[in-house]
Amino acid sequence: MPRITSLDARVVSYRFDNRPRPLSLGSALRRDVVLVRVVCEDGTVGYGESFHGHAGSAVAEIVNTTMQEVVVGREAYETLAVNRETFARFILSAGMSGGFLLALSGIDLAMWDAWGKIKGEPVHHLLGGSATDFALYGGGFTLGFQPPPELAEEVGRMRDSFGWQAVKLRIGDSPERDVARVRHIREVFGEELSIMVDANLGHRYDVARVAPALADLGVGWLEEPYAPGSPARFVALRARGLVPVAAGENLGGAHEFADWIDRGALDVVQPDVSRVGGITEALRIAALARAANLRFAPHISHSVLNHAATLHLLSAAGGDGVFEADGSVENPFRDGVLSGGPVLADGRASLPTEPGLGVVVDEGALHRYPGETGSPFPRSR
Repeated sequence: MPRITSLDARVVSYRFDNRPRPLSLGSALRRDVVLVRVVCEDGTVGYGESFHGHAGSAVAEIVNTTMQEVVVGREAYETLAVNRETFARFILSAGMSGGFLLALSGIDLAMWDAWGKIKGEPVHHLLGGSATDFALYGGGFTLGFQPPPELAEEVGRMRDSFGWQAVKLRIGDSPERDVARVRHIREVFGEELSIMVDANLGHRYDVARVAPALADLGVGWLEEPYAPGSPARFVALRARGLVPVAAGENLGGAHEFADWIDRGALDVVQPDVSRVGGITEALRIAALARAANLRFAPHISHSVLNHAATLHLLSAAGGDGVFEADGSVENPFRDGVLSGGPVLADGRASLPTEPGLGVVVDEGALHRYPGETGSPFPRSR
C-alpha cells in the first residue's frame, strides 16, 4: 500500500464583501480555513480542513512541523494509529493540546480522503455506512442579528430556493431583540418551520432568561448558552425542562463528551470533525450519543471538505443524525476554489458518490485567497 510521503497545511482566507457577520462573540470579517494536504507515494492527494482556532497560522505550523514525525511514512488508512499517538503525546499531556487537536482533525480528514481515493470508494463505504440521504437545517454564518423583516427575507430565501424546512437563528444580542426575532419568524412561517437557536456561548447576557419564551415559541434546541468551562450551568438549564440544550463544537475529544454526557449536560451532541479530532474521534462521540439516547447533530466549519466529511460521519453513525447546511449566499470554500461534496435539494442533504470525501480542490486558484493571520473576529473597541 502507498505510504504518505508529505504532509502540509496552509491558511486560505475569504473576506466578506458586503458586511460583517454579527454574533454574540463579535462580528466576523472573514472565513479562515486551514487546508491540510497529504500526498502518497503513488501520487494520491488527500485534503482535510482544520478549524482555524482564531490562529490559523499556528495550527498550520503544528501540521508543518511536529506532526510530520507522526504522519509521514504511514499508510493512509492508519488513522487510528495517528489518533492514538497524537492524543498520547500531545493532546492529553502537553500545553498546546487544543492546537494539536485542531491539527489532528484536518490530518484525519485528509487521510480518509486519500484512503478512499486509493481504494476507489467514498469514505462512508470504508466506514460501513449505507445511509446517503439526511435531514438538514440551515445554519452557518447566516441568520444573525438582522432586523426581523430582513431575517424573515433570508429564511424565505432558504425555503424558496432550497426547500429547507428547518433553520437555526442566532441569539445572544439582547433578550428583547432575540425574542422579537424568533417570534417574528414563527409568526411569518408558522409551525411548519422548525426553529433552533444558537447563543454562541452567551457572552452578552444569561440566555436562560429567554428560555421560557423560546419554549413557548416551540424552539427545537438552545445551542451553546454558556461557555464550555461551565458544564454545571448546562446541567441546571437542562434540568428546567424548557428547551433541549445543545453543545459540542468547543469540546475536545470523546473523553470530554463522555464527561458531559455523564453529567447530564446535553440533549443534542454536536462535535465538529474539523475541531474534535476528525472523523475517527467523532465516531466515538457518535457512539456515546447513541448509547445515551441523545440526538446527534454535528456542527460544521467553513469549507465543503468539512461539510462532506460530516455527511460521511453521519452515514457511518447510523444515518439518523441531522446535517447543518451552510446557508450563505456566497462561500468560495463551498462552491468555488473548493467544490463538490454534499448535494442539497428538497430539504435534504445527499452524500457525494466520488472516491474519498468527494471534494475537488482547485490548487491553481488558491492564490486568490491568501491566508491572513490573527482572529477573524477583531476585538470591539
